[in-house]
Order: sequence, then structure tokens, then C-alpha cells
Amino acid sequence: TPKEMEEYKKSILEYPAIRDAVDYAREEGREEGMEKEKILIAQNCLKEGISIETISRLTGLSIEQIKSLM
Repeated sequence: TPKEMEEYKKSILEYPAIRDAVDYAREEGREEGMEKEKILIAQNCLKEGISIETISRLTGLSIEQIKSLM
């Protein structure tokens, strides 16, 4: 029907924006997961007595971030 055709055309035009939003959310989630993993590694390193400077160099976390985990 004409109405269905109009809805179909609209959905085709909206698809790229929706796809981009989903891709962005997926990437944000991935980055958040990586950050949590770095924090977990830093916490374990602190428990093992590894220096803050070394932990910072290995994880990419700032010294301030690591100190806040203590």
C-alpha cells in the first residue's frame, strides 16, 4: 500500500543513523570494559606491591587514578 511504501522509505533513510548509534554504543561499551580491566589489573598489581609508576606505565592509567584505588 502507499502508506506501507512511505514507512519503508522512511525506515531506509533512518537505518544509517540507527546503525551509527548502535556502533557507537558498542564501541563505548568496549572501551568501558577495557578501562575496568585496566583497573582490575592495577588493583592486583598494588596488592603484589608493584610500584605506582610501573603500574601506570603498564596499564596506561594515570598515577592519580592508581592512587585513588589504594
